[in-house]
Amino acid sequence: MACNLSEPCEEKPSRPLFNVKEKYQQRIALLAYQVCTNPHLEKGICIQIKDCAFLYNLLNTSSTNISADNLKLLQGSHCGNDNTQDSPSKQILVCCPERYRFAGNNRTSNSMKSSPAGNVLPAPGECGKILTNRIYGGNVTQIDEFPWMALIQYKTGPDRFGFYCGGGLINSRYVLTAGHCLKHPDMPSTWELYAVRLGEWDLSHDPDCTEDTRGRKECIDSYKDILVDYALAHPSYQAGSKEQFHDIALLRLAESVSPTSYIIPICLPIAENIRSKLFTSEVMDVAGWGITETGNTSPVKLKILVNVWNVTRCQSTYRTFQMNISSEYQLCAGGEDGIDTCRGDSGGPLMVTESINKRHIYYVAGVVSYGPRPCGLEGWPGVYTRVGTYVNWILSNLLA
Repeated sequence: MACNLSEPCEEKPSRPLFNVKEKYQQRIALLAYQVCTNPHLEKGICIQIKDCAFLYNLLNTSSTNISADNLKLLQGSHCGNDNTQDSPSKQILVCCPERYRFAGNNRTSNSMKSSPAGNVLPAPGECGKILTNRIYGGNVTQIDEFPWMALIQYKTGPDRFGFYCGGGLINSRYVLTAGHCLKHPDMPSTWELYAVRLGEWDLSHDPDCTEDTRGRKECIDSYKDILVDYALAHPSYQAGSKEQFHDIALLRLAESVSPTSYIIPICLPIAENIRSKLFTSEVMDVAGWGITETGNTSPVKLKILVNVWNVTRCQSTYRTFQMNISSEYQLCAGGEDGIDTCRGDSGGPLMVTESINKRHIYYVAGVVSYGPRPCGLEGWPGVYTRVGTYVNWILSNLLA
């Protein structure tokens, strides 16, 4: 895939993460295992106990000093074990509400408290809005096209960062992406998920500007880089599997995002008639900053149109390499010579328009999962995770 784990997008000259670095001391995103409820009936995330400050302190409290209530809380908060980890402090998983994670740290500002709740989805028309006249043919997007597109940033070394995946903003706090963007055999163990960039168009300029036929320049607000609070891959996703079933994940942002003219969420296919559609032969959009026919990443957000394949035909194609395609979990699209998701970010949205109240609204139908290598081979479509299948999982894992 392009602009992903093996083909990074080039960054424009580094700019501070609009003071979130200072606010959160460059905290790296947590890996969450599930959303859970603790003994006090508080919603939290199931994480390694070392990352839950309050409960970790209780664990290290002398047995003679810990109260019976706190001991009961500690025991009742246990939500699993990760035996793949190499130390007890990483193996123990606890249900940790946000206030436990940041014990002693005044993390939640008043502005964050008044922001839209992270478990609320925008209504069609508030999400998926088409801001510009759709232009068919040509690859370069308009400056305000697909305003939900996100670039996912990783910390790859001391003061070194890069974009290696994409995603789509679905509400004020969450970005939808691929599970392999969190854990993948190609990902160096030293890399750490770090931030999400929103409101980007041209990676080589800040702010982004366009010029009309009269030579008048119009510029948009600078992009926003927001730290990732935690990442949650689907529990059935297996990074090393050949088929890459359940290749879907959620990123929770450390701060809420309010809509602007150039940052708007895409709609989820909540309605049953949309989430269950096969979309066979429909034309969909894919966008990103990935590899072009020149073999280089594009600094400007590009787009392609892809046709959705009949599942049986796709299954027959990939069976050549003993790979199974599931109509329940996946969509296949593309397969034209030189046109593929190599031009879109791995983890980015496969987008379809549906007419709602006589307005065309964009929905995320799929998430870029994998495709042939080299990409853009005639007769070999890209494979996308079918989002409609995972709507219930997504909704159950959104926290306010």
